[in-house]
Amino acid sequence: MFETLNAGNKLSGDEFDEAEMPLRQRLLGAQMTLAKRDHPVIIIVGGVDGAGKGALIHRLNEWMDPRGIDTNTFWESSDEEESRPFFWRFWRKLPRRGRIGIFLGSWYTYPAQATVAGALDEHQLEAEAGNIVAFERLLADDGAVIVKLWLHVSEQAQRDQLHEDAGKQQNPRVTDQPYELSGNYEKTLQVAQRLINLTDAEDCRWHLLDAEDRRYRDIGAGEIILHAMEQALQEAPGPSIILTRTQDFNAPTMLDRVDLDASMPKDEYRERLADSQARLQDLAWKAYRAKRSMIAVFEGWDAAGKGSAIRRVTRAIDPRLFHLEQVGAPTDEEKARHYLWRFWRQLQRDGRVTLFDRSWYGRVLVERVEEFATEPQWLRAYEEIRHFEAQLVGHGCVLVKFWLHISPEEQLARFEARAATPHKRHKITDEDWRNRKKWADYAAAVEDMVDRTSTESAPWTLVAGNDKKTARIQILGACCEALEGALE
Repeated sequence: MFETLNAGNKLSGDEFDEAEMPLRQRLLGAQMTLAKRDHPVIIIVGGVDGAGKGALIHRLNEWMDPRGIDTNTFWESSDEEESRPFFWRFWRKLPRRGRIGIFLGSWYTYPAQATVAGALDEHQLEAEAGNIVAFERLLADDGAVIVKLWLHVSEQAQRDQLHEDAGKQQNPRVTDQPYELSGNYEKTLQVAQRLINLTDAEDCRWHLLDAEDRRYRDIGAGEIILHAMEQALQEAPGPSIILTRTQDFNAPTMLDRVDLDASMPKDEYRERLADSQARLQDLAWKAYRAKRSMIAVFEGWDAAGKGSAIRRVTRAIDPRLFHLEQVGAPTDEEKARHYLWRFWRQLQRDGRVTLFDRSWYGRVLVERVEEFATEPQWLRAYEEIRHFEAQLVGHGCVLVKFWLHISPEEQLARFEARAATPHKRHKITDEDWRNRKKWADYAAAVEDMVDRTSTESAPWTLVAGNDKKTARIQILGACCEALEGALE
């Protein structure tokens, strides 16, 4: 793969000057046009050390308007990053729509370095590559323009460039160990070739560049980036996968099987509530000491009792250990990025509890029913959510998901009770009454949601919510059992 790059490609100073100005003008024009569109641009600059990655990034900031560019480096992982799922650090840095994000050091750095060092085997490398492909496909489906550049130099050129006496042609990086890759050049290329082959997807292709000559490298990279940006301006993005839906309307649904007649006497409830909360309190501290996080998702019908159930959970946990995120309509900042961005940002450090009062499932519930998301968008969201949750669990998070189910009759009774109680009237809105008229549409969305996102590692718990006491005990018990299973 890399042999063809060592071809001695060069540009003279006059050739560079002739190509630079038209390229620079077109790049700047494409940047200005894309700034008004829904496309974020993600540029990944990879390659062997000494290939001039930093110098190229400096050149791109010179050619385009740096006010619209975010340059991100990921050299050493911080304690904050290590205590969260791997992709958290990258989600935080993704550019908003209309901006350009350059990544020097990216989601490729760890799997490449770890494999060279022998910390990852072939199967583990393939698993890491699979996560990368899913991540990039998710971004591309959402409209991101992804450009992946690999800068290549020969081993001798690398040695010359990393030597402390090297000239300034490639803006050399001098470290305490200028030959830190000594003896690993061939191994690095083998791993890079494997990783590139595994992640060279149709919408996210790799571009290999001969970087021995800085002028040839910079013009070549600029032309690749320009082509990707101009192509995005001409083409409407489309989903890479469209799912099909089937439904047997005569079969009983999962929601039909929830025992809404379940109830609990007050005396039994009080005793079990005290026991469950004491148990959860102890487990939360054990999880903190073991650095195991818990993420609890609460979804359900309007007036199903999510708030009161969450309060029973938080009363059992030291406030220093939990964060409660109440999810409403997305802000302008959140709309400017992939819908999962705002949820990645809220993930707490290892050992803490994060509770979501409504969550990323809004994509396949309210956004589906109210047509805030297109059908291709919410259809592909099932796979995106499964992959997101698999990363949480893979990191060691304990994930529990609750759907609080009530009957239409019980919902109506609670609506009317709220309307008649002065200090509860704020809980009932015109939107609640409007949503109630779409009960059948929401029920179908819930069925699809549970069916397509309930996995072995992240199952749904359907909570019988007509009796609030029963619902609270079921939720507390599920939280305790999940934590106990993880800590064992």
